[in-house]
Amino acid sequence: MPAKKTPAKGAAGGDNAPLSTYAAKRDFQRTPEPAGKTSKTKPSAGKRLRFVVQMHRATRLHYDFRLEADGVLKSWAIPKGPSLDTGDKRLAMHVEDHPLDYRDFEGVIPKGNYGAGEVVVWDRGTYELLEGTSTTEQIAKGSVKFELQGTKLKGAFALVHIKGRGGEENAWLLIKERDDYTDPTWRIEDHPESVKSGKTLADFAKDPKAPHWISNRPETDAPKRATARRAAEPLPLISQPMLATAVDAPFDDPNWLFELKWDGYRALARIDAKGTLELISRNGNDFAPKFPELASLPEAFSERPVIVDGELVVLDGDGKPSFQGLQERLDRYGRSAPEKHPVTYVVFDLIYGNGRDLRAEPLDKRKAILESILTGRGPVMLSKHVLGDGKRLFALARESGLEGIIAKRRDSHYGDRRTRDWLKVKAVQRQEFVIGGWTEARGSRKHFGALLLGVYAGGELLYAGSVGTGFDAKKLAAIAARLHPLERKTAPFSIPPKTDTKAHWVAPELVAEIAYGEWTRDGLLRHPVFVALREDKPASEVVREVPKRTRDVA
Repeated sequence: MPAKKTPAKGAAGGDNAPLSTYAAKRDFQRTPEPAGKTSKTKPSAGKRLRFVVQMHRATRLHYDFRLEADGVLKSWAIPKGPSLDTGDKRLAMHVEDHPLDYRDFEGVIPKGNYGAGEVVVWDRGTYELLEGTSTTEQIAKGSVKFELQGTKLKGAFALVHIKGRGGEENAWLLIKERDDYTDPTWRIEDHPESVKSGKTLADFAKDPKAPHWISNRPETDAPKRATARRAAEPLPLISQPMLATAVDAPFDDPNWLFELKWDGYRALARIDAKGTLELISRNGNDFAPKFPELASLPEAFSERPVIVDGELVVLDGDGKPSFQGLQERLDRYGRSAPEKHPVTYVVFDLIYGNGRDLRAEPLDKRKAILESILTGRGPVMLSKHVLGDGKRLFALARESGLEGIIAKRRDSHYGDRRTRDWLKVKAVQRQEFVIGGWTEARGSRKHFGALLLGVYAGGELLYAGSVGTGFDAKKLAAIAARLHPLERKTAPFSIPPKTDTKAHWVAPELVAEIAYGEWTRDGLLRHPVFVALREDKPASEVVREVPKRTRDVA
């Protein structure tokens, strides 16, 4: 891989700012796609503008629908393609603007590049707005109605902005309006050929000598690319992932982006040039051997080496993270049957890629590069985000029973520390506690009655209360088996608590995740419930989490 991208002049800013995302996702030394530039010619009101639909087989087959507007191509990815049936509402995901000369792009995007695969110009022609005088303004309003005059598509259509699953902000619907061109019997799969060349995707795929769409870059660039690969920077050593500061309330700000807080195990994926994978937890353990289905994780990235930041999660039937499901994977039964609780690696940041350390780059750029190197293969999912709208995302997280949200400054750099450039807002009260002992069980209960919990402050372990609920017979037995080897005679707490039954003390090594109602004035937990043991966080870092006031931080 080259050490640096070579975007079009001005692609990251200035007159070409609308194409900055497009340029960030592509290395124009390696892809034949046009670098392009924003046209400064503004069309007059009422003028027919150009459109193109490109049939594109990348990770999966889809159709790229593009409307000329303000010197660029406004673009949507439509998985099922357009329809001439008014009853069909086709999902259309709004993607980055493309340069105008992309409308003639047809051929093959080489393997290893963003969107790798065959492309044909499936349809093209002109369009005219049916409402308003500016396509860009209509997009901002969330509704674009237009008439197409193409080879295959004709008549009135509408693009309507909707809220997608999980609060997805880029979801739209493409709908055919009723007119003389409506045809419920028309099937898109019956029309696979290009209106430019007459070729199909299969024609390009089966012919190794098929012409690629060629840019004006000379072939003599090959030695330069090899030199760039040899000059790649060494992989940095990261002591721990970047951590967020807790705050007490969500907020809106266009300078911040907001993501869901994933309920799993944080892990840095380190993949070397040979494809060897390590998944390093916050306490330095490698999770890769514990989850055999993650052996294919390197296939999710189009280049090596890389270092990616993300969260290991188990998703339930509704697509929500299940911490209990993840715990099942960590016991003996779960490890022997990963198909019952498969693990997904949710990625949200790129620390090393394109042959260089990216920690000094702004978050916006790191995320764009991360998305550009995802292949769609392997057990990996990209963590989506919304810009500026933190309150609405937090409300959605709370309504869905999720843990909360993370707010991140768009221009922030990556540091292996806790920072105020990343903030977390919890929708439920949960945190980690150190287990300092247990009490003997009463009645028919076996193994133990309650766990004795603590947090560190000033180097001392302070007692924070006991938890006796949230256990089933299986958990009681499994936790007891972890506690007995750690038993010792003296209490690890600075002030040992008084207990109703005999207390047994342990070395403060195990960490438990606890849900609770609130803290009492005495510094004890009210209504605690055991969630799970944490395998990813060192006990020495467990402190009482006191959210800061959002207005003092954001």
